Amino acid sequence: MKKAMSNVDVAAMAAELSDRILGGFMGKAYQQSSDKIWLSIQSPAEGRLDLLLVAGKRVNITKAERPASKTPPQFPTMLRNRITGGRIVEILQHDLDRVLEIAVERSGSRHYLVIELFPKGSMILLDENRQILSMLKKMVYRGSRMAAGETYLYHPGQLDPRSISREELSAWLASAGQDLVRSIVRGLNMGGTYGEEVCLVAGVDKNKPAADLDPGEIEKVHQALREVFLDQTLDPHIVLDKGEPVDVLSRPLKIYEGLEKKRFATFSEALDAFFVEKEGDEAEKKNPLDRRIDVQQRAIEDFEAQEKSFIGKGELVYQIYGSVEQILQVVEQAKAKGFSYNQIWEKISGSGLPQAKTILSLDGQGEMRVLLEGVELELHAGLTVPQNAQRYYEKAKEMARKGSGAKEALIITKQLRAGKVATKKPRAISFYRRRKSKWYERFRWFFSSDGFMVLGGRDADGNEEIYTKYMERRDLALHTDAPGAPLTVIKTEGEPVPESTLLEAAQFAVSYSSVWKGGLVAADCYMITGDQVSKTPESGEFLKKGAFVIRGERTYFKDTPLGLALGIADGVLVGGPLSAVKPKADPVVEIEPGELNAEDLAKKIYRQFSDKVEDRAFLKSVASVDQMVQFLPPGGSRIKESNF
Repeated sequence: MKKAMSNVDVAAMAAELSDRILGGFMGKAYQQSSDKIWLSIQSPAEGRLDLLLVAGKRVNITKAERPASKTPPQFPTMLRNRITGGRIVEILQHDLDRVLEIAVERSGSRHYLVIELFPKGSMILLDENRQILSMLKKMVYRGSRMAAGETYLYHPGQLDPRSISREELSAWLASAGQDLVRSIVRGLNMGGTYGEEVCLVAGVDKNKPAADLDPGEIEKVHQALREVFLDQTLDPHIVLDKGEPVDVLSRPLKIYEGLEKKRFATFSEALDAFFVEKEGDEAEKKNPLDRRIDVQQRAIEDFEAQEKSFIGKGELVYQIYGSVEQILQVVEQAKAKGFSYNQIWEKISGSGLPQAKTILSLDGQGEMRVLLEGVELELHAGLTVPQNAQRYYEKAKEMARKGSGAKEALIITKQLRAGKVATKKPRAISFYRRRKSKWYERFRWFFSSDGFMVLGGRDADGNEEIYTKYMERRDLALHTDAPGAPLTVIKTEGEPVPESTLLEAAQFAVSYSSVWKGGLVAADCYMITGDQVSKTPESGEFLKKGAFVIRGERTYFKDTPLGLALGIADGVLVGGPLSAVKPKADPVVEIEPGELNAEDLAKKIYRQFSDKVEDRAFLKSVASVDQMVQFLPPGGSRIKESNF
């Protein structure tokens, strides 16, 4: 069953609202739930109307009962402050996307209310410069934070089925690598229903490989696209199959010929009947287990769809290997000249280079969005083409694992509904849910006593990743002359770094170097700025993975003492210099070079922690032996002191 409006539905609703409320005045805003907003509108022709907005699902004029007036949450409050009493001057659909915009003018200023109708969409109020004033739901889109004060980012559009030329269509089908229906759905802006409709109208087998279409078939598909998407016939109705609603449409589709249709005077009335009444009926009939089953089934479908999408994008990266490699080389060459990713993005976005149209964004860590072959891809500038493809395959594996877990949960829920699983009384023990790891936890890390993040590579790969993704020119870097030392980076965020943090970072750098294996109690290290570290060797020289060239003056820290501490702070295992760990952690142990290997020492620390922490499930979850091993330096160690 249909769950949200299609882009064709949004176009029809934009036309209906333009006829019914354009030129009217905006009344008060009410919030019914986390995703529903009601707007009271004074229509020029119809008087007072209620406009229902449901993020990620639908927009329509409704006759359903409006929620009682009460103190509104933040978003409707902002709407009341900015647009209540304003005149509605424009209603439009952004491109052919599932995004509807309502422009309101009041006291000489214009505001835009953006309603996103794609999955996980939100509602956003923009000022006249299209800066975000308020959002119904906070979002992070493609690594960019969507929050008040930021410029609103539209999702990059796909090829428009209404205006695509025959040559563009032919080129896309030749490179899509899938059957016809999936190729046009993936590359052109349409859902599966309209993909099926185009194939049916064209009279071309939807399962035929897109690359195998002959010129005559391509012409038929091209004509069908125009016929399907330029048709402005208005015939609002619900499609019924054996009495059950399966779809709601603004005009007829050929794929539903032969099925029963229930017609309505307006598209809003059809949407109200399909969504509002249907949801109300289901809510009354379903028990909690039925609703849980629905949620789990939708989750499984979502995981499977994402898995398929990630695999497809991984394959596409290989199919357009040369194009991807060319983009990566452009950024890599600029990075080798000492520019940060932010500086590179400023130069690319402001230039007239062809890459400026291909690269949609590049953040400070090297994560970039590119548009190739009509598909938006997420790449990392510091990785190779195969490594970028592998990232998609890893994401697909993660979706497969989540899908498998959701299927197991679904089986259990169905057994509970059937009465085949006896519910058990909860045991009188605490339960600790494992938290999601932070990005920096795959490196060696700690927060200094002054609150600065300090990162260090675990190996050559880690050093490379820190250099390419996370080190900026304004950061400070530390290293030792001894081999096998981590690239240690203090993330300054442009702030002056106190001496205490410098000394802690120096101790961190020498403690995780090969000096620890030698059993020494102190060693030297040096500090440079981020822009002194380079991957460009001198002429005729070669740099191995994890190695760097340091140019310019160095600041040395002589006879820096070795020593580290492990502890539990705010439910997380932390490690680093004692001065940084001890004030915020409990329990804590301090270690020094010694005779125990990493696993034996970790077991000993775990036993000491278990004497202090009563909840064993919690301890095992946040500070297991394996987790502790990750914090220990190379070589033998022993416990120096604890605070028990």
